[in-house]
Amino acid sequence: MKTKKNLSSSLIFISVCTLLAFYIGMFFYLNMFQYTEHVDSDIAVDAMLAREIWEEKTLTPDNWIASTERLVVGVPALSAVFYGLSGSMVFSMGLACAIVGVLLLAAIGFTLKKCRVSNLGIATALLALCALPINGLRNDGQMVPFVTLLWFLFADYYALHSICLFLCIAFYLYLRETNIKANKTSQKICDVISWLVLAGLCGGLALGGMRCLQVVVLPLVIWEVLLLFFESKHMGEKLPGKRFLATGFILTLLLVGGLAKLYPTNVDYPMYLQNAGNMMTRLTRDVPAAILECLGIAGNCTLTSFAALMQMGILAVVILTVYGLIFLLRHKTTTGSHSVPMIHKHLLQALCTSLLFTVFVEVITTAETAHNYFFMVWFIVIAVFALLITYFEKAAPHFARLIALCVCIFAICNIFYTYKDCITSEDNLAEYEEVIAYMDSENISHGYAEFWDASRICIMTDGRITMGHSYHMEDLRMYWWTTSTKWYVPNLPENMPTAYVVCAEDKEAFVNQFEDPSVVTLGFENERFAVYTSDHNLVPML
Repeated sequence: MKTKKNLSSSLIFISVCTLLAFYIGMFFYLNMFQYTEHVDSDIAVDAMLAREIWEEKTLTPDNWIASTERLVVGVPALSAVFYGLSGSMVFSMGLACAIVGVLLLAAIGFTLKKCRVSNLGIATALLALCALPINGLRNDGQMVPFVTLLWFLFADYYALHSICLFLCIAFYLYLRETNIKANKTSQKICDVISWLVLAGLCGGLALGGMRCLQVVVLPLVIWEVLLLFFESKHMGEKLPGKRFLATGFILTLLLVGGLAKLYPTNVDYPMYLQNAGNMMTRLTRDVPAAILECLGIAGNCTLTSFAALMQMGILAVVILTVYGLIFLLRHKTTTGSHSVPMIHKHLLQALCTSLLFTVFVEVITTAETAHNYFFMVWFIVIAVFALLITYFEKAAPHFARLIALCVCIFAICNIFYTYKDCITSEDNLAEYEEVIAYMDSENISHGYAEFWDASRICIMTDGRITMGHSYHMEDLRMYWWTTSTKWYVPNLPENMPTAYVVCAEDKEAFVNQFEDPSVVTLGFENERFAVYTSDHNLVPML
């Protein structure tokens, strides 16, 4: 009987690892070979920023207009290195995203290992993070889960912040459990280096904007304050001196995060406090809806459809996660085979604090209640899965294997539900390609379009054609958002061959803005775009 149990566990572990390897390979393929097929302009600008970083030889080019963050440490910086070696924006950004995605999985796996999670628990958690998200972002008819875009595909919105968070949690828990004074000199040196590297990473991310403070620094500070309060019996008992070494690490993160806010940026993104009525609306309606949307509950499908089956699977994930949180956080922590180690509870507490802090910010401020801001819920899901499997591998092995098996089944279903079309699609961009072919035939290497078209054209040509952004093509002026000032007059000559790519429905409004309509000439049009040409660059830098 024991042999059969071991064989069953081994088969499930091999299945989980095989599917995990498949997903990693699939993400690598999509990054390296399908980048232009699926990116939109909001993602493509990161590749263009990488080119500017390399050409200007600085992490924060003065000519680059940032959006909500002026990145200092980010994937574009890594991509810039690959761009210098390859000269290809598409290749360099795809490779950088693939590497950072693998580093995120490694950081999560390392943290779970330090928290004494079993191998099956770690593998299942990593597979769940890759395979469970189904909240689709439709881009020219092609669906890619938006949460997956945050970490693994085409962009790096929160990948480095997530890596920083998990490594900081791992190091904090290590400091709590280790007697540093008893360590060998070599280990003490490693500890100091780890401390400084994590503080440096945290500070570098905080230089770019508020995300690091919101996701990493302030949640860990709040968590540590609460732990000190309760561990000291409401400040009634004195804690051991060695306990405050971990506190010192958290205070270091707070210090570097605070100092980073002194760094000047060109980003102006004001937020305001909500009134009481709006706070309640956000707390009871907007935020819960955004969290469910982040998990993939989108509705809009018949109950007999494959989409409904997948969403019902996500509802099962939510139910299991809620059960797991209650079970793990309330279960006894005394020593024994059927106890939950305190380090497991600490891991969940840290992740939950980060999510709750984001909820707090979204409730009390006017920040957009976007579903992607609540990505931390996925880390809680995978942590709960990993810890449940670790606990029940001893207490109820059939239940542990069932969790892993269900994740495998969902992963296989999601290949067909989400990724089959992503991998096989080849002609999403016919109208864009016709525009590019016309500009090439006319030897025009510079033009303008609205933001959502401009950067996409640029990245499809791998930088051969540079497209500046205009807020509206019927009112030609620079769109001050994720663009380079080098692409506008007077940094470009006024007399130069220039193309203006206009949405078909805006043709008349575009021409009517000129006192002399002959200044532009209609050169090409298809069902989606009209391309006007001129000997004059008509878009000045604001």
